[in-house]
Amino acid sequence: MSDSKILENLIVIETQSRSMGMQMRKEAAVARQELADRQRKGLTGDAAIAHYNEWMQRYGMEHLMVREEVSI
Repeated sequence: MSDSKILENLIVIETQSRSMGMQMRKEAAVARQELADRQRKGLTGDAAIAHYNEWMQRYGMEHLMVREEVSI
């Protein structure tokens, strides 16, 4: 592999790493805000899960939502 190709790959890795870091910081900030709001409201159990999921959906973070398990 040529030096220029290695450098290109490293630049791509750096760009992706920075993007992931920004996304993770955003997700952590939303999760902290949600937790504070949930605790302030005294929510527990199913109400706490619903509250969390509503926040994650509102901020476009459906991949972090708690999924309901399907019983067979």
